[in-house]
Parts: sequence; structure tokens; C-alpha cells
Amino acid sequence: MEFEAQVNRVPKWWQWAQVALAYGAIEMSLWSEGSTQKIWYVVSLLVIVVLTLVNRPDPRQIGFRITGARGSIWVVVAAALTAASVLVTAWALGTLKPIYGSKSPALHAFFYLVWAFEQQFILNAFFFWRIRAAIGDNWKAVALTATLFSAAHIPNPILVPATLLGGLFFIEAFRRWRTLYPLAVAHGMLGLALALSFPDSVMRHMRVGISFLRFVAHS
Repeated sequence: MEFEAQVNRVPKWWQWAQVALAYGAIEMSLWSEGSTQKIWYVVSLLVIVVLTLVNRPDPRQIGFRITGARGSIWVVVAAALTAASVLVTAWALGTLKPIYGSKSPALHAFFYLVWAFEQQFILNAFFFWRIRAAIGDNWKAVALTATLFSAAHIPNPILVPATLLGGLFFIEAFRRWRTLYPLAVAHGMLGLALALSFPDSVMRHMRVGISFLRFVAHS
């Protein structure tokens, strides 16, 4: 593919530099508070958008396409079955709870789905592309990208292992079918199932970084 060939022509040091710049900005936003956190969130967003646009990608080649969704429909089915299993287990254990937040459940679910799509774009269309081009090995790139995804959820004891497994699942599906839409739906279902199934004493409203630690300190 033209975009893939273009990405692969970029020097490896610049691929790693792009990964470091974006991941560093994300980590700064996760481990800061107040106005500083908002600034770093905007910085991380701008870094990812600008570095993506510089490559002038064909949107279809970085996941914005319907073709390929049929082949990856099993991703949605597998996620639905897994989410259902998690919810049934939580119901049996008595840990099932209402969704957290002041928004209506439907609105909360909608915004989480949007956030899931954003995460899938960052995970696959940004990080995986560059790490794969830098390493030149599909399996190592999948493993490293998933590890970075998981590390971004430290110190949440549920989300760290869940995102490692989910990251491996999502990235490999993206590598095969190059479409983001079913991955975002699957991500949304699994994330909401986890949010509904684990007690807040463990999940801390799905917080990560310094906000997780602050929640622990004030609970």
C-alpha cells in the first residue's frame, strides 16, 4: 500500500522519536493534575494529529474504512460474548453495579464509545504503524504496542492486565483487517462490562495515573 510504503521509508530514528513524543505527552497528561493536565492533554492530541497529517495518509489505510469490517465481525462477536460472561459472573458474585457518572446510562455509553474509537485510532493508526515500521516485525510490533497500551493504565490493577490482553487482540485484528470501527465497538462493550462488574474499591471508576492514586488517598 502506498501509505505503508511511505511510512516504511521514514528513518527508524524518526519513527521512534514520534512514538516517544506522543507517548511522553500522554504520560505527562496522565501524571499531572488541574490546568497542567489539560495542557498536556491538548499537547498530546496535537502531537498525534500533526504527526499523522504530516504523513498525508489515505484515511482508508489507517482504519477509516468499512471494507474489511465483514471479515472482522468476529471481533465484535467475541467481545460481546466476553462482555456477557463478565457481566454474568459479576451478577453471580454480587458485584454488578450501575454505571458511574451523572449522565444518563445511554449518554455515558455513547461518549465511552467515542472515547473507545479515539483510543483505537491512537493505538493502531498511530503507534502500531510507527512501531511496526521501526521494528520491521509484525509480532514484535504487536507485542510492544500492546505493552505500551497496558503501561498507560498503570497503576489500575484491573485495567493493566485487561488492556494488555485487549491490546494484543485489537492490534492483531487491525493488522489483519485495517478497520477501526468494529474494534471501537468491541472496545466499548468490553470497557463498559468491566466498569459495571468490578467494585469501585478496586476499579476506582476506571481511573489511571495520578487520578487513581488521588482516589485511593481520598477514599
